[in-house]
Amino acid sequence: MLLVEDVERGIRFYCEALGGRLAAVYPEQPPHEWASLELGGVELMLWDKGAAGAEYPGLRVPTDPTGVILYIHVDDVDALYERVKGMAEVLMDPVDQFYGIREFTIRDPFGFILTFAQEKAS
Repeated sequence: MLLVEDVERGIRFYCEALGGRLAAVYPEQPPHEWASLELGGVELMLWDKGAAGAEYPGLRVPTDPTGVILYIHVDDVDALYERVKGMAEVLMDPVDQFYGIREFTIRDPFGFILTFAQEKAS
């Protein structure tokens, strides 16, 4: 679950740039406080920072993303890169790693770092 400033913006980015599918939202009518998205076999939830802070009064809601890199395996890393490269900041172009993975890394609109990976054919 990613804490974000604008759930609608997150829905647009993750659906348009990454091909996600909106699975559920709360409340039903915008502005949404929470959303669940399906990205292939991955569920990604977005939660409004203000709503999260209200739910957990002791929660220190970060102003910036924390030091986490989401690592997501996909079926076709190069096709996804071509789709997303103009819609997000690319931190690492696709590269074949020594450990048998082809991967690339982006920063989403909220500053979260996501690496997309695919096992190289042997």
